[in-house]
Amino acid sequence: MRGRNMAVHMVAVHNVLDHATNWRAFGQNPAVAATLEDIWSFGARHTEIATAAALKVSSSSGSDTFDVTVAGLDADWNPQTVTQTLAGETETTVGTTETWIRVFSIRNVSATAAVGDVYCYLDDTVTAGVPQTQTKVQLKIPIGYERSLACRLSVPLGKVGRIVQVSASISAAAASQIRLMYRPFGEIAEVRRVFNVYFNGMVMPYTVPLECAAKSDVFLIATGNGIISAEINGFYENA
Repeated sequence: MRGRNMAVHMVAVHNVLDHATNWRAFGQNPAVAATLEDIWSFGARHTEIATAAALKVSSSSGSDTFDVTVAGLDADWNPQTVTQTLAGETETTVGTTETWIRVFSIRNVSATAAVGDVYCYLDDTVTAGVPQTQTKVQLKIPIGYERSLACRLSVPLGKVGRIVQVSASISAAAASQIRLMYRPFGEIAEVRRVFNVYFNGMVMPYTVPLECAAKSDVFLIATGNGIISAEINGFYENA
């Protein structure tokens, strides 16, 4: 049986150090099941991009022709941001020759509210603007949110990430488990912390910041029922 809305936030502190860079993400999964799911608005498990590739965007509504800004990492693991105009339900390439190894967010940067859900994905079969392959979908902007909801980040090339605090809470009298996952480059993801959250939640600072190496991934997965909110506070700087 699937649960109620579950929301998770990853937030980076800024100005921690003069040379540190903001590191922030937040996510929501509208129906987390009894098995582990990523905290993102498309639901179920997310599949990272294995080989750098072009990204596509489309909307479930032909009325959506506004600009979106996509942010992530390029083929060399350097930060990359591209603004692209939607063409309604038509699959449209993000940018021109840009390729992506990671993508974190897509935002509506126009003054017009979206009519449909907006998707960012690897080249796929698209029906009425909706990509059909779960493993190719990277982000989704649900109607009414105007930006994607995905609780995952990666460390750019030549940088080191540092997590200083993690917190989580649930808005109902129900138990849920959240796992902080860390995936070093070229390795399988491992659990770095487990939160068994019930009602009021908790805040857990790292006395010694949790270090995340260049080209590593950090993300949250969860099981259980209830509306869950959580944060990861950190920053990245030159390695």
